[in-house]
Amino acid sequence: MTRTARLPGRRRALVAALAVLASSAALTTVTAAPAHAAEAVPQQRVVFTEYKYVDGYHTSTLVTVNADGTDRRKLVPTGPGLSGAMITDVTFSPDGLRIAFISHDSRPDIWVANADGTNARPIRMEIDSPDGWLDALDWTPDGKQLYLSFRARAGQDSLRLMRVNVDGTGLGYVFASPEKTWDTQVDVAWDGRIAFLRGSTIHLWDPRVGGEPKPVTQGLHPTFSPDGRSIAFARGDDGSYDVHVKELTHGVEYELTKGENVMFPEWSPDGEQVAYVSGGTKQQATVTQSNSNSTRPAKVLTGADATADDIGWAPPRGATPTGALQRDYSGDDVPDLLAVDGSGVLWRYDGNGTGGLKPRVKLGWGWKGYRFTAAGDLNPDGRPDVIAQDAAGGLWRLDGNVSGTFEPKVKIGTGWKDFRLTSTSDMSGDGFPDLMAIDSAGALWQYRGDGRGGLQPRTDFGSEYQGYQLTGVGALRGGGDGRQNVLGKKTTGELFRFTSGMVEPEQIGWGWKNLTLTGAGDLTGDGSPDVIARDTSGVLWRYDGNGAGGLKAGVKLGWGWSGITTF
Repeated sequence: MTRTARLPGRRRALVAALAVLASSAALTTVTAAPAHAAEAVPQQRVVFTEYKYVDGYHTSTLVTVNADGTDRRKLVPTGPGLSGAMITDVTFSPDGLRIAFISHDSRPDIWVANADGTNARPIRMEIDSPDGWLDALDWTPDGKQLYLSFRARAGQDSLRLMRVNVDGTGLGYVFASPEKTWDTQVDVAWDGRIAFLRGSTIHLWDPRVGGEPKPVTQGLHPTFSPDGRSIAFARGDDGSYDVHVKELTHGVEYELTKGENVMFPEWSPDGEQVAYVSGGTKQQATVTQSNSNSTRPAKVLTGADATADDIGWAPPRGATPTGALQRDYSGDDVPDLLAVDGSGVLWRYDGNGTGGLKPRVKLGWGWKGYRFTAAGDLNPDGRPDVIAQDAAGGLWRLDGNVSGTFEPKVKIGTGWKDFRLTSTSDMSGDGFPDLMAIDSAGALWQYRGDGRGGLQPRTDFGSEYQGYQLTGVGALRGGGDGRQNVLGKKTTGELFRFTSGMVEPEQIGWGWKNLTLTGAGDLTGDGSPDVIARDTSGVLWRYDGNGAGGLKAGVKLGWGWSGITTF
């Protein structure tokens, strides 16, 4: 089951269409026709600290605004003990549900709050380094830690990177030796790699691998693209600091702005735009397209007679930067398996962290006749959800909750009777989980999540998919590119891997005819997603991802699974 071969071209190949993005936004209510438009998808939002002189006083305001300049709002963190001191360097958690910021009350303090500023609470007070001042923060991909960047004190040029847990514990240095630099400027990629400065050279380091950081290029203020394959940074080649981009795989560099005197470039969550502070001493919050061929002019977001000193992005609530489908229903940071038996009882099998499953937990009953699929965090509230189809074609969303169960079902569509659904993680690259559906004629459709608990209008992805079983598995190929995969099994037993952004699927195996597959997340904890398979005799198997786009040999997990449908 392990040879790789290319599938001959199909009419409207699936993965060629994975780069197609629907332009309109909708909450899906499906009849026999495509979905109808409703509420708009949340726009990409920018956050920055804006400064003005009012009646001779220097004032600061936290501002969030759409990237096109509309819907401008103040962000006002509130919580016990939070003083009226200046707040800077707001950074949103990867899922968009929390913020971290620096309060400049005497020495810098680190605080965390809900995304709307409520429930602010301190993490560490009076952060002090013998060589520098706390200057910026950035989250780790799992939202459990913050990296601390420092700016050197006068006469100092040696600083050390630091990390702290979001509960305030574990404050410590990343490297034993100080960095020879005047500003550390840390940025974190979706897979945990960091970019930072040594002198004026940008270095990359992967904490999963360790070893010495690797120099990449000359520049300041590095920021990873959402897929981690490029970095943007500021560099002054022609007397003006401008935004440059370096593709990490091929080493290609290009200039994105010209003559703008930029600082602090930050890539948008969807990868389409870059925000930065422009104008040198004028310091204007600005947004431009990340495509160097774009003719769209840059947009200045700072108000009249105001300046900005830091800038970032507010990810949509529930966004999944890595693209992987959330499957941890119990909240223990290990993927879980859901199942419904022939009597309509719903069960949860928690992963044990080493590739196995714990004893099942009963979640409910009365689900006979329903078809289920994992859906990621559709609603979005930080907990993974489930989609259910009833026998009449009604489509329902079950929102996961903190207790590891589900809230009462919410109807989000009708007319789904003849569709076979599967979760596919974030194949479209917009940060929200997607669904794929095969209709009775074998046509394949994609439904992108809208960030509000519903689905956008469908996109036609091809035909001749009668009999295919699809399951989303995450990024099977290692190397940090974040490309998501769907496995497709034909009735004759051939297994194909579909990859976001690629032209054709690839055959990765055969002999799978008598197996029913379910993407299961990284059950073993080795960094690669795994697949659960049930054979016709009721034996359950685990096929671990090999990190190269394929699957390892099967490991027997259990028996007695006949009549049980996993998802």
